[in-house]
Amino acid sequence: MLTIDAHQHFWKYHPDRHAWIDDTMNVIRQNFMPEELHPILQENNIDGCVRVQVDQTEAETDFMMALAKDNDFIKGVVGWVDLKAANIVDRLAHYK
Repeated sequence: MLTIDAHQHFWKYHPDRHAWIDDTMNVIRQNFMPEELHPILQENNIDGCVRVQVDQTEAETDFMMALAKDNDFIKGVVGWVDLKAANIVDRLAHYK
């Protein structure tokens, strides 16, 4: 049986893109990337994680998919697409 962290965020911190991180959360105003998480998962016998979106953009989804491709401990991705888009079928097929 696998032990999975079901909700993990990664980002390269940018003050404009991550403006939702206000002064009460200043401790997370930094980069959080897979290479920093992986040793912590190993130390705690956690087999992997599910990467969850930070931004509501397809660029974020592309970033997540690239991280998952390069890090086999990322077992799943919860991405974003505009469900109201006229080309939603194409967008979902793209990410399938």
